[in-house]
Amino acid sequence: MNAVYLVDYFLFVFFASFAVIQISLTKRVSTRLILGTSILLLAYLLFFGSKDRNIPTIVEGVQLFVVFGLATALALVATKLLIFLKTK
Repeated sequence: MNAVYLVDYFLFVFFASFAVIQISLTKRVSTRLILGTSILLLAYLLFFGSKDRNIPTIVEGVQLFVVFGLATALALVATKLLIFLKTK
């Protein structure tokens, strides 16, 4: 298992999922929409622009599925936490 690749993938999925959730929560053009779009673009640029991602690795599909699920769940928790803190 290539741990560095999994950490990169986790961070990419977390920030991309967090940004998509923020974009989907907007009802009109707002700071949340601009911030979400910026985070999404930055996540893609950093993940695909930082290294050559077209290399053979020993990371299996199940490992990617677990990392994707954890990162997406954490993005949902982070969004709920931000909404909770904003209402207080």
